[in-house]
Amino acid sequence: QMCIPACLVAAGSTALPTLSYVISERNFGRLAAAAISTGRTLHLGRRSVDLHSPFRLGSNSKLHIEGGSIHGDGHSLFQVEGTRQGLLELTAVQLKHRSSTARTEKRSQGAAIFVRGKGRVALRDCEVSSDSGFGLWLVQKSDAAVHDCTFHGGERSSLVAFERSSVQVVACKFVDSTPHAICARGDAAVAVRDSTITGAALRAIYGYHSARLEVCSCRITGTRSVEAAAIQVDALRPGDAASLSLMSTTFDNNAGGDLSVSGNVERSVLNCVYDERQATEFAAFSGRERDAGHHSRLHSRSTTETEAQSHGKRDSTVWYEAQDVPSMPSRARSRSPYDFDLGDVKTK
Repeated sequence: QMCIPACLVAAGSTALPTLSYVISERNFGRLAAAAISTGRTLHLGRRSVDLHSPFRLGSNSKLHIEGGSIHGDGHSLFQVEGTRQGLLELTAVQLKHRSSTARTEKRSQGAAIFVRGKGRVALRDCEVSSDSGFGLWLVQKSDAAVHDCTFHGGERSSLVAFERSSVQVVACKFVDSTPHAICARGDAAVAVRDSTITGAALRAIYGYHSARLEVCSCRITGTRSVEAAAIQVDALRPGDAASLSLMSTTFDNNAGGDLSVSGNVERSVLNCVYDERQATEFAAFSGRERDAGHHSRLHSRSTTETEAQSHGKRDSTVWYEAQDVPSMPSRARSRSPYDFDLGDVKTK
């Protein structure tokens, strides 16, 4: 029976173990299990891990991994689920999710990290990429806090939050994402602060249905499609009520303009100079609503904004609401949607 090296699972130890450069999937599972049971950090150092099936973290388990690189071609590298007591925390880890012919044939592209239920993830100083899947995929009531990370584009969006999930993104970089850097739908809540999004194929940030978006002190440049604005928010179905808070964000050289807002969207735009355009591309559900004749929902501009509008760039410092759809109540932003932050995470 394999003896798990204590120097890999240590409280604050920086020593590198005398193991082979690549850790097998089986040995990684044993090391991770030891880290979970002892509550200590799993230090990979400069080692790498090769996974062919997802590492599943469930129930109330907490796992903190520091350093190293983890790559694989399964549905995902990590699948996280369970309760709010559980947590996957990665620090300075390089994640590389490779494509798979078998998954491509099944149209199951997966993600580097897949989080569901009430699972929680905290990433700091990581590099995340997926050849054909999402980088970080959140569904149901999952939560994530992502700090100082870099997301590299593949064939699907870098970070997606669906249903009632929430994510906080701070000081991150998104490079050449396809089609979007960040996508939120359903009742998802996404906050992005002090981050840079460069070269997204279609949109930098896309929110639709009743998504809540907060974007502050970011730089968004070089989106490549003339069909879509860098930030687009749609709330076109009956009952949809989205929100957008955009503050102190700079835009540059975005092929389809900087901002597009359609439907029942409560919006606040402060200290931004931007080029707003009418949306011509919508998500599938939004498109069906538009094609069914709901053209009155295509713009959510208040009287104040309409009177102040001029061609080209605009400097916006006023509050906007969706007044053209009175039958749909605006969505209240009563509290922060994030149940935790990296500052609340306790590591041993």
